[in-house]
Amino acid sequence: MSEGVKPVTGIAGAIGKVVDRLTLPSREKKRLETDLLRLIAESERQRLEGQAAVIGEEARGNWLQRSWRPLVMLTFAVIILAGTFTSLPILAETSRFWDLLEIGLGGYVVGRSGEKVAGTILKLMVRK
Repeated sequence: MSEGVKPVTGIAGAIGKVVDRLTLPSREKKRLETDLLRLIAESERQRLEGQAAVIGEEARGNWLQRSWRPLVMLTFAVIILAGTFTSLPILAETSRFWDLLEIGLGGYVVGRSGEKVAGTILKLMVRK
């Protein structure tokens, strides 16, 4: 299951529990739960469309806009390789470099996935 789906399913379960505690007829409870879930789904859809639009614009940009993520990750790789042959303080166990690398890898992976999703969405939108 993707990271974006886990919070939404958790929220859906929490909404069901809260609605169950209300003193309403079961038909109204079900309608309330459905309406709330519909609102959350719409909000999530709008958030994803916004992210896809940003990534789509980035993908349509110039070479630097399209290539900044790989360039950053290549820079990290060069620093790590240089650190295997010399002792660089930036690569110490307590250095924040490793936190930055972790964030960079996460952003790179999510960004690349987003680019692929944005490309698919753009293709579908062009067909319509």
